[in-house]
Amino acid sequence: MESISEQIYNSHQRCLNNKMNPYDFPDLKDRLLDIELEQKKKILDETISVARTFMTRLIAELNGTAVLIAITDDEGYLIELYGDEMMKSQIESLGLSPGIKLKEEEAGTNSIEMALKMGQSVQLIGSDHFFHCLHESACFSVPFFSLGKISGTISVMMAAQQASSFHSGLLQSAVDSIEREVRVKQQNQKLLVLNQVLMENSRNGVILANENGKIVEINPFAEKVLSCEKEEICNRHITELEVIGGYMENVLRGYKKYEDIEVSLSNKTYLFDSFPIYNESNQLNGVFGQFRDITERLVLERQLMLSEKLSAIGKISAGIAHEIRNPLTSIIGLLQVLKENRRTDNDKQNEYFRIIFSELERIKNLVEQFVMMAKPDSKEVSKARVSLHELFKDILTLMDNDFKNKNIKVHYQAFYKEKISGDKDKIKQVFLNILQNSFDAIDYDGNISIEINQSKTDNGIEITVSDDGTGMDKDTLNKLFTPFHTTKKDGLGLGLSMSYDIIELHNGRIKVESENGVGTTFTIWLPQAKPQFGNMTFNIKRTK
Repeated sequence: MESISEQIYNSHQRCLNNKMNPYDFPDLKDRLLDIELEQKKKILDETISVARTFMTRLIAELNGTAVLIAITDDEGYLIELYGDEMMKSQIESLGLSPGIKLKEEEAGTNSIEMALKMGQSVQLIGSDHFFHCLHESACFSVPFFSLGKISGTISVMMAAQQASSFHSGLLQSAVDSIEREVRVKQQNQKLLVLNQVLMENSRNGVILANENGKIVEINPFAEKVLSCEKEEICNRHITELEVIGGYMENVLRGYKKYEDIEVSLSNKTYLFDSFPIYNESNQLNGVFGQFRDITERLVLERQLMLSEKLSAIGKISAGIAHEIRNPLTSIIGLLQVLKENRRTDNDKQNEYFRIIFSELERIKNLVEQFVMMAKPDSKEVSKARVSLHELFKDILTLMDNDFKNKNIKVHYQAFYKEKISGDKDKIKQVFLNILQNSFDAIDYDGNISIEINQSKTDNGIEITVSDDGTGMDKDTLNKLFTPFHTTKKDGLGLGLSMSYDIIELHNGRIKVESENGVGTTFTIWLPQAKPQFGNMTFNIKRTK
């Protein structure tokens, strides 16, 4: 490989062979258009910006020495030129201005083209230049790299009498620093983009505040949960944030950091973390806070706990079902004997016996339903033609004494008396549960209204049961159909839960409206009966 001196000599010879006059600097013709120059500036924008900082510092270190700084791209086009104004004016008078290309065929032997070709620093002092007009100057050029490739050069021009190898080393050191700083900036830019992507798309709420407690960043998820806009909340103090602001303030004061604190925001449950942010000097620089939604997880956990409860009840139920069925069978048999051997025979007694037998059969079915409740995979609905009007007459006869004891007036109206398709015992159980609920809600002297109507909006039957009892608050209403949730001292919390499931099994709907101190209204919608022949049994599986 040729040495620098050999490269300079051979360059001079090529210039002479091209019939270039060393005493006459030519007009340089290879020049970029203004728009092309701007495009190249944009490509090198990061390097140009960083270089200005470092080269300004280098000029200051040269202690008053007049210098000119030149930055080119990887093709040798001059992109930036700044420094001593007098030197700049002299150089520009030769046609060496931004946009011009420094190539040997026009500009003669020059350090910029040689540095690009050799990939190393080059210095030309005095007569190393081909043209005599540059013999009183010294030029130092160092290539700079990006991603392992030469991206351009940074050059320093000064008077030849002031130049030394020290300046070459100083420039090389500055270019090394510029390359490192550019790499750091590029990495920071990538991290910034990545951070923005994460912040913008994160399903966690993120909030950052500075050391003074002023909010400096909040992501879209946090904006949504906290019902605020970034422009409104930034620069406000973290203590203005409800619930989580106090935790972040404590972190700033150095009290503690927080992990997995359960907080309630916008009617949902979140886990909140907050910890301090330190700078390179290990000084407190701010506070970080994030919260993640665990509402669904809690629901699943509750469902799992409920499933475990049901499983345990199922095991107990299976054991006691046999013990309950046996005495029930004996009671039913003995009552049948009593009925047949009674001395008097009147309609009232016959009605009472009918209801007693009906209720004993219902008790047997209740045991089976209790087991079924605990084993939701084996639900059965045996459908038949059922008269809701007749069901309510039986229920009201059954509960008549209870209503009289509390002086409760029952207003019953059946505007629709056609039969529906359903499981008679299960549907009866639903309305018994609902009426029992209304009965329990009235302390004394109240009203219960029952209506059966054909639905005005869709093809179905609408049954409403209203009372003027104590009513329910919002929390009780939300948990009304949750298994094992009860407000009664002796309640199991299964009646209304079973009722909900039974109505769903009949492809129906149940809605409850209630107001504390005013009363409660249950509205049940059931589909009208389709023409049927005989009984059909459907096996329904609950989807967990």
